[in-house]
Amino acid sequence: MKNLIKCILILLLPLSALAHVKWFTKNTDLSVLKISELNQPTFWLLLGLSTVTLALMVYVDRALDKWRPYQKFNSYLEGYADRVTLILRVFTGAALLLSWEADSMIAPELKASSFVGWVQFVMVLLLLTKKTTAITGMAMVALYFYGINQFGSFHMLDYLVYPAIGYFLLVADISNRKISQTRVPVLYIGLGFSLCWAALEKLFFPHWGLDVLRQQPELTMGLPADFFLMASAFVELCLGYLLIIGLLQRPLALTITLVFFSTSAIFGKTEVIGHTILHGALLVFVIIGPGQYYPTPIQFHHALWKRAVFAAVNFVIIGGIFGYAYYLLATK
Repeated sequence: MKNLIKCILILLLPLSALAHVKWFTKNTDLSVLKISELNQPTFWLLLGLSTVTLALMVYVDRALDKWRPYQKFNSYLEGYADRVTLILRVFTGAALLLSWEADSMIAPELKASSFVGWVQFVMVLLLLTKKTTAITGMAMVALYFYGINQFGSFHMLDYLVYPAIGYFLLVADISNRKISQTRVPVLYIGLGFSLCWAALEKLFFPHWGLDVLRQQPELTMGLPADFFLMASAFVELCLGYLLIIGLLQRPLALTITLVFFSTSAIFGKTEVIGHTILHGALLVFVIIGPGQYYPTPIQFHHALWKRAVFAAVNFVIIGGIFGYAYYLLATK
């Protein structure tokens, strides 16, 4: 019962541990936690609570959709849908400038040469006009593959959202709606996957996260550090999964961006450099919601109970696939 109360509390606490721990840890130990070591009561309790919570979120989503003030607010936000590309251009430009100033690319720990820095500066200039924005989109995808060459595919999977944003900017103004509207699901999947992958880092490299919590003990809010870290991993995994299946898009995006803002007060400039571009993507989600052209995975089912089963069962399946893939790549 004590562990169950802790699990429920963690869902209500400010999740300031939702950050890439590798940005802040001083621990350089590359040993990976074995899958068998996850076989403990806390892990299974958190998995069960997460699965049940995700199923219940289906009913919360439907209740919100029927709530009149929520409907009016959604309609108000949709009035700004034609500005989402501009918003993403602004946030992407700011992120590129921050990376240029910090001699990094894509993320704070990915150090780049001065040449790459100037490439990013030119990319910012190209974002100033609508006609040249697509070039920056292509350059972002190219820069991501350059990162794979420099830092390895396993490391770069943390930042799949980066080429997803590049794709969004690349196809945003294409006249063919079948192509241009693919930018919405691609962005959801890219950011959702990145959150899931960062969550798995906390599970398989717990010594990194525990090192950060030792540096910032106030983050745990009195909870045991190992429990807090694992619970944070599950919450982050759930948030990423919800983005992928398309459930509670606007409230979810708003929640995540507020959490990231709160972590900036704790971790400072490094956090700002890493998450500025994510705030742009999340603001896009707040405005457009699920999008109007392609249905989200959760919308393939109409009956609420089917959606609830879909959300719960696929969380276990997808989480298992992601987790096993992460473990294989980490131990390769």
